Parts: sequence; C-alpha cells; structure tokens
Amino acid sequence: MKPTLEDVVRPGMVVSGYRIEKKLGAGGFGKVFLAWRDGSPCALKFIHLESVGEWGWRELFIMLRHEFPNVVKLLSHFKWPEDKPEYLVLVMEYVPGVTLYQWARDNNPCARDLVEKLLPLSKALKGVHSRDVLHRDLKGDNVLVRETDGAPVLVDFGAGAMPGAPRVTGALAPANLRYRSPEAVAFFLREDRRRGESYNYAVRDELYALGVILYVLATDVYPFNGPDDELLGEILEGNPKPPHVRNSRVPRALSELCLRLLAKAPARVPDAEALCVALEKLLLEEAKADPRWEVPLCYGWTVDGRTTEDAPELVGHDPQGWLRRWIRQKPKRGKPPAPPVVAPAPPEPPATKTRPPLRTRVRWAFPVLVAVVGLAVGVGHVLGQLRPPPSTPTPGQPVPTLPLPAEFSLDGPMRWATHVHEVAPPWKPPEADAGAAPSKADTPASVTTMTLSSGTTRMKKKAPGSQAEKEKKGNNSTGANVLLAVAAAANMACPGAQVRKEPAPQACPAGAVETMTRQLGIPVGDRSFAALPGWKMGSNEPIPVKDGPISLELAGAWKAGADAMGRGGQVVLPDVTRLSGQLCIGEKRVYGRITQAVTPAGDTFTVCMELVDPYSGDRGLEIEPDGGAIKVRPRAAVKTVERFE
Repeated sequence: MKPTLEDVVRPGMVVSGYRIEKKLGAGGFGKVFLAWRDGSPCALKFIHLESVGEWGWRELFIMLRHEFPNVVKLLSHFKWPEDKPEYLVLVMEYVPGVTLYQWARDNNPCARDLVEKLLPLSKALKGVHSRDVLHRDLKGDNVLVRETDGAPVLVDFGAGAMPGAPRVTGALAPANLRYRSPEAVAFFLREDRRRGESYNYAVRDELYALGVILYVLATDVYPFNGPDDELLGEILEGNPKPPHVRNSRVPRALSELCLRLLAKAPARVPDAEALCVALEKLLLEEAKADPRWEVPLCYGWTVDGRTTEDAPELVGHDPQGWLRRWIRQKPKRGKPPAPPVVAPAPPEPPATKTRPPLRTRVRWAFPVLVAVVGLAVGVGHVLGQLRPPPSTPTPGQPVPTLPLPAEFSLDGPMRWATHVHEVAPPWKPPEADAGAAPSKADTPASVTTMTLSSGTTRMKKKAPGSQAEKEKKGNNSTGANVLLAVAAAANMACPGAQVRKEPAPQACPAGAVETMTRQLGIPVGDRSFAALPGWKMGSNEPIPVKDGPISLELAGAWKAGADAMGRGGQVVLPDVTRLSGQLCIGEKRVYGRITQAVTPAGDTFTVCMELVDPYSGDRGLEIEPDGGAIKVRPRAAVKTVERFE
C-alpha cells in the first residue's frame, strides 16, 4: 500500500514556503491542511494528479477566472513536489468556522436565523450562476459559517462546471444521492440511456439541493432517506412530508418555500434571483408579524439532559418499537449545560483482614455474577409481562421520564439514522418527536429465545421430550421462570464449540449491482486492492481475524477502465474509501462479503463485493498456519460480483 498524504505531509513541515499546522478535512477530490506564510493563515488543498485526473484542474480553472462574494477565494497554486510533481496544490483563503450543519447543531437557530443564513448564500449562487458556473455538489458540509461575522461561505468547487472547463466523462456529477433532483434520478434510471451519455446538470438542480439543505436545517431530517434503491424511488416520486408537519415549530410560509424548492420542474423555484426575492419577503413580512419565527426550531438541552421522549407510550406495549426510537436519538441542538460539580467521596479505611489473591476472588465471583445477571434478566422479563398496558395520557398531563443508561453511547454514526436532533411534531412537545424505524437485518448468530404468554408467567410449551416439558409442573411459579432465565443467561454466556463451514450462497443487497455498474461505472468482475485493519506499511505479516463485521479501506483509488498496470481509466472510488461487510471463517479460508462503500467525502453506496486473493484471484483469503488465533495476510483485493457464492 502506497503512503497516504498524511504520511507525507506532516505538521511542522514546510511545503513550498507554507508551514503546515494541521489537517482541516478531506473530500472526494483532495485533502485540506491549515498552513501559515508570512504570519497569515491559508488553506492548502492537495489534489493527487494521477488518481483524480482532469477533475483536479476544474476547480483551479473556475477559481482563476472568477471571484464571487461569499465564496472562498483562490490565492495561489503550484505543483508539489517540485522535482517530481504528484499533487496540484490550491492555496485558498482560510475560513475559520464550522459547517452549516454543525452551526445548526451548536446554536439551535430559529426560523429567522435560517433565512438570514440562506439569503447571502442564495445571492452568492446568483453571482455564480450569472457567470455560467455551477457548483454541482451543494450540501450543508460545503458551506462554512465564518466565526468572525457569521457569514456563510461556499467552498469546494472540485465538481464544478463552466463553459471551457476540462470535460470529464460520467453519467452524473459526483454528489451525495440525497441531494439529487428528480430529473437527475429519472435520467439515471432511463433504460434507453446511451453509453457515455451525461446528464445536463442545470440551475434547477442547484436549487433542489438548496431545498434539501433548508429541509435539514428546519427539521433535522432529510426529506428522503433509506437504502439507495428506495431512495431513488422516493426522490423520483417527489412527495416529501411538509417541514411544518415534521416539526410544528417551522412557520408555514417557510415550509411552503422549502416545498417549492423540492418540487418537480417546472413548479420549482426557477433560479437563485427568485429565491432571493422570496427570502427577503419572508424577512420583511412574515418574520416581523409572527413571533414564532423567533422560537428555536429544536428542543434545547435541559439541566438533566433528557426529555419526555425517553418514555414514549410504546414502553410496555411495544418494547421493540420503543427501543428503535430510543437508539435513534442524537444530541439535541445547542450547547449542553456544564455537568454539576460533585465533591469526591472520602477514601475508604484500609481493610484490616487478609483478602484472598485476585485470581481466587475472580474465580469465586464469576458463577455468582452470571447468576445475578441471569436473575436480573429473568425478573425484568417476568415483571414486564405482568405490567398492565399504559393508559393514554390526557392532553396537558406530563409523561414520566425514564433515564438513559450511561453506558449507551448514542453519538456514533449510524448509516440508517435519519434524525440528527430532536424536533417538534404537531401533536406533542418538540422533545417527543418520532423517528422512522430502521431497516430490518438478518441476525448474524443464533439467539437463545424465551417466550412468555400474555398475562401469565408460565413458559410456552416446547417440543415433546424437552427439558421445559419435563419440568412443566414446576413452571407454574415465577421462581421457576427466574431459574430458567438464569440457566438461559449462563447458556448464552458459554457457547459450545463452533463447526467451521463454507458460507451459503446469498443474493446481493437490493440495488447493489445497479449502483456499481450504472452509478459508479464499475463492471461486474472488476477488482481493486484493499488493506485489512491492522495492516502496517511495509509489512505483510499475518493478522488475526474473527467472524463478524469487518471494515477495511481501499489501497489506492479504484479506476474504471484502467489497464493491467493501473494506467488510465476514471476514478470511481477514491483512495481510503471505507468498505464494510461481514467475515465468515471457513475450514481453510476466510471469506468476506462487502455490502457498503463510504468515500472520504461521506458519500455512501450499496455494493456487492467479495474478498479475493490479490494474486490468484481465488475467493477468500487463505488461513495462515499459526496454531492459535486464525490469521490471514492483510493485503487483499475486493471483486464486484452479481451474487455471493
């Protein structure tokens, strides 16, 4: 695996007179570093010429020709290293601040704040479009809110287009699927589309993307979300739930403007100038007459940090549905209050009697711990069945609150999560909004199941001759069920030996083959190199692996149409794209099935790939003899397939 840019460009080094301080971010076409020269900060964008190709020159071409208000400025450019250039480096204006979405998370803005941010952004697009320039990757993460004056600044024209700019082939411009217009999706799904034909991206597509940004800012939910195949159909149908229905704090006039931006052409707002007029009208007329424009759009942090959403009416009636909603919660908007200062407890007096060694204490405590855990599970399950169904709360009556366990971390990214914060539905306070249920997934391992009939504590009848049937007489008591729960817990904690076997054939995820072949342009059977977790540069020593989820990275950009030496072709997935899936350990080989690819820019694609030997191309990776842990070589390859064999 070749060295990454972070391995070459390090803090403190000097690149053509610019001293590197730190990495600021990465996108599909380059990585950005904060640097200093002559006491002034700037942002250096490194674009790898070989892997990105002609895409690297488009941003330079556009920024050299024009300078727009509220658009990041180009200061200079050069190739680096000087002796053997590998990178095109753009010296950009440094914009201290956060992305537009992060600004919303930090400040919990009101409707007026949103309009005041979108108005200068729309004016910037008006100037950009007047010069026949299109951004083509408009999203909340490509808009920075400058911390000095709060002004929005549009950045990253790497996917931009204008007359005379270097032309790059591809059906659609690189962009996140959630921001695609219905017209672009219809073109992509058209069966009579000719090979090599490209979509004519226009101003109307840019206005649709701006409508998606407004929808997310107002509701904290994408208008459409889900797996790629479902998402394509929803965008094409074009019937998003109105923002004021999702969040009752969104003013009706702002909600209607958002829907006009998301409407199918020609009902959509025609251009940025018309959008500026509509936004100015909202500020001058609607916002002055309605005090609701000054109310924060999302629920803020309370002293205890939680709200009644933690105890929806599903508790006791549909625990699985309640759990789905509970898991989907993310931090509220605004800054959380500082945690209370707790005085440290006084130290305990030293023990006077002799204690047994640690190993002996652990050996004694383990059976007791297993019994206690099982007892708690059994009692909780039984009491949950005995609990009467909750009554429907009357309007105005407070709903009891359940605390969240501290060990549950809800901050990590979840690919199926649509909510980012909590918003206000029309029928209850904003802190009690519902979230869509996550898509179902197959259970990767066997699960011990215990079922109690409704209204009783007796176990349901099992197969004749089972242990439950033999002890039926003793199952009439709650205590018997608790003992069974303890036994089940102990059984789950101590699984028996597993028999290794080859994975059974399986169909690809829905829409995966079409996404790879039509959207990304990767033919079935194509391969690219990848590196497993634990790989160290310059080493191919075996690393331990195990059954279950796996995440690895592309070792170099994936080029479609490249020759056997990797020359030519078009980059379809950039370097260090993260691939996720499942590992299955067979008798002699380890098999991997990859179902998702996430680029450094955050674009997510449903794929169907298998791990193969990087040299022979055989399916799976050979298990290396070790005598202990199961190990394989960390250098691998991934191959696109139509079906998992």
